Amino acid sequence: MRVLLSSTSGAGHLGPLIPFAHALRRAGHETLVTAPVSAQARVERAGLPFMSFADPPERELGPLWARVGAATPEEANDIVLGELFGGLRARAALPGVELAIDAWRPHVVVRESCEFASAVAAEARGIPAARVGIGLAAMEERALRTAAKGVDELRGWAGLAPDPAGDRLAGAPYLTLVPETLEVPGGPAEALRFRAAPAPWQAVRAPGERPLVYMSFGSVAPTMGFYPGLYRAVIDALAELPIRLVVTVGDAADPAELGPLPAHVRAERWIPQAEMLTVADAVVGHGGFGTTLGALLAGVPQAVVPLFADQPYNARRIAELGAGLAVDAQDPAAVGAAVARLLEEPAFGMAAGRVALEAQALPSIDAAPAVLEALVLDAAEPLAA
Repeated sequence: MRVLLSSTSGAGHLGPLIPFAHALRRAGHETLVTAPVSAQARVERAGLPFMSFADPPERELGPLWARVGAATPEEANDIVLGELFGGLRARAALPGVELAIDAWRPHVVVRESCEFASAVAAEARGIPAARVGIGLAAMEERALRTAAKGVDELRGWAGLAPDPAGDRLAGAPYLTLVPETLEVPGGPAEALRFRAAPAPWQAVRAPGERPLVYMSFGSVAPTMGFYPGLYRAVIDALAELPIRLVVTVGDAADPAELGPLPAHVRAERWIPQAEMLTVADAVVGHGGFGTTLGALLAGVPQAVVPLFADQPYNARRIAELGAGLAVDAQDPAAVGAAVARLLEEPAFGMAAGRVALEAQALPSIDAAPAVLEALVLDAAEPLAA
């Protein structure tokens, strides 16, 4: 079986697809990732075959991001979901996605839930498709419905029937790595839930060794004006604690811009997150899906400093579960007090551990290829009849 996996450029969008790609390869299936040119380094780092499509031109992205910066959080979400993912990115992606499908002829398309061009291209060619969640189910539903108007324009270009409410998009099988406990109660989407891998072994600190705190605000924040100012303010707050601090800033930022750092602070562009979660005693993140879920599934408590998109919702949910604390980005000095609590009060780690245990009871991600195989068979049966 040939499987095309399609993503937008952000690490938080591509990241959830990668475990499914590796599970498919372990099951003997061929995979190809198609994503914007700007995602090439991330795909290659994951060791997966890659075929690029276009990013939107900067002359279109610049004015959109300017509007996002001037909007309220709710307005900003509507702009990003509806006009960026449902509009600019989908339109830029469609020709390249169509080329990848026509050249490689996959049996099934698997997309991350904000990459919409592949859903249109697959349906126009009668190829079954599934989606992989990149957040909580409630936000997945909002993204789908908000983007539906822009996606409907693409459907018209492809000769498909109108779908103004996004019902066709919602009908695709929905795969996720989110344990049900993490979801907002009463969430709308039915999900096929999997665990990506066994929980990482937590290294035991040597006697007298300071706790290690891992700080990451993802790959997008540095491009949105938060770097280096917010990073340095949080580092300064944390540097007063008796800890070791490791900071990653992403491929788009230069650690040197942070200035001289204390001896117990280390800054890098990128370190494998799974590696850090085996040794971290606490995590400081921005509420992005990859970091938030990764820390939770490793049983590591976290201080969440939400910046944009779904991050305030993720931060709120972590706090509701008792697995961490939410901190206002306008008060970076408060991060130090939050991390001190995480390290001193075992209840936070215990709450994260309970969610991690629930996740470990989910079906292995190695069961996901069978779901896609069945999807391909179901699509072939009408043709055989």
